[in-house]
Amino acid sequence: MFNFLNKIFPKKFNDRKLAEETFCIIDTETTGLEVRSGDKIISFAGVKVKSFKLLDAIFDQLIDPERDVPSSSSKIHGIYQKDIVGKPKIREIEHDISNFISNCTIVGHNIQFDQDFVETIIPYSELALKFKLNPILDTFSLAISLFPDLESHELSDLCKTFKIKPEIRHTALGDSIMTANLFVILAREAQERGAKSVYDLIKIMNKSIEISKHLKKNKHY
Repeated sequence: MFNFLNKIFPKKFNDRKLAEETFCIIDTETTGLEVRSGDKIISFAGVKVKSFKLLDAIFDQLIDPERDVPSSSSKIHGIYQKDIVGKPKIREIEHDISNFISNCTIVGHNIQFDQDFVETIIPYSELALKFKLNPILDTFSLAISLFPDLESHELSDLCKTFKIKPEIRHTALGDSIMTANLFVILAREAQERGAKSVYDLIKIMNKSIEISKHLKKNKHY
């Protein structure tokens, strides 16, 4: 009974120690950028990090968006209409994705984009609930807070800055792996500055709001 409740109500954020927590780094590919105009998810991927190391666990799935895939989008992520024929619909695999995420802290680069798609397309699903209950970290915001003077905080540029091995960009799995490696660097940096828990990372991340205003004004990214 208590194990079941623990799955529904994850432990408090300040109880999640950086050295002990398992982080699930996710990414999606979509038919376009406007979920409220009908764009859908066509690929979902995730990897996991624990003790500042990537684990072997991988989730990688193409998804039938139940609509056409614009050629303009295919040119970016390399997923074409023929690739998603016969693939499962998002509501058919959201339970599998939820199981993969489990009680982990969810991490992504510009994670709000992925969260908006999930919560708009399947709003009352188990997966949408994960984004309500699990801690969420955004590597874009963390990077701004920890390294505000960088010229760019875009994923490719950050990976070049920190000499992270490049993966195939604009694929859900490739971006998840690159984001995971970036997150390890950011989390270690935060730890060196005194962060001990997920809650501490969230506090650091939230500082990016004011920093971003300054960066936008000065056109640094």
